[in-house]
Parts: sequence; structure tokens; C-alpha cells
Amino acid sequence: MNIFIDFLKFIPHRKPFLFVDEILCFQKNKYLFSKTHIRATDSFFLGHFPNNPIFPGIFILESMMQSAGILIGINNLNIVNSNRINYVTYIKNAKFCNIVLPNSDMYVKIFIINKKKHFIKFQGYAFVNNILVCKAIITIYVK
Repeated sequence: MNIFIDFLKFIPHRKPFLFVDEILCFQKNKYLFSKTHIRATDSFFLGHFPNNPIFPGIFILESMMQSAGILIGINNLNIVNSNRINYVTYIKNAKFCNIVLPNSDMYVKIFIINKKKHFIKFQGYAFVNNILVCKAIITIYVK
């Protein structure tokens, strides 16, 4: 089920550093599922790696963090403007299980684990073709 949500109002990221294309579903204060199409035309594939393009693992994590930021915005905890930005403070137990190739659709599932004052801890998963490619625990400071 695809839903339309203007998620760009919740995060400061824009192309070429935007790694969320659409929001598939969410439940406030619980989870968010997003989708990103990995485009073969993205310039970083020229160097990562020549003749063997692989989507960088750090960008998989970035997609999780951007999805978490969108969920924070949906929860009305913080709407990004010129004075407010959320910051990643901690990444724990990041595990890369498979590679992501160009022209793939990557799906991210991000779940809120807990909230303590200005910190929100998330569990994130990324999948391609229903195969787990990465998982991590991410903590974000909400300013």
C-alpha cells in the first residue's frame, strides 16, 4: 500500500543525498516503512566500484536514518526548519548481510525501540527482494 506524504518537510536532505523515495506505511510512535530505488546513474557508482558497482553500506545506514527522521517529523516531535536539525548520536550492532546493486528497490523498516528525553532509539532493517541486506540500532538526538 503506497501512501502520499510530503516527507521532505520533515528532513533537510535533498538530492543527491536523499535516500528515501517514498513512504509505504507508518504508525505514529511505532514504525515507518520506506522505499528507495537505487539508480545506476548515481555518480558514486563510478568510484564504488569501477566495473563492479555496489551501493555503499554507509548510504544504506543513511537511508535508515532519513527514514527515522521522517518518523520523528510525522510524530510531530520535530519539524525541520532553518533552526532545528536532528543528529545521529550512536550506531550500534550494524551488520551488512548482503550487497545492494544498482537498479534495485531497497525497502527500509524502522521501529522505535524507546525514547529518553531528547534521544530516540530505533531498530532499522533494509531489504532487497525480501532479503535482509543490513540491520542496525540507531540513536537520534532530537533538538
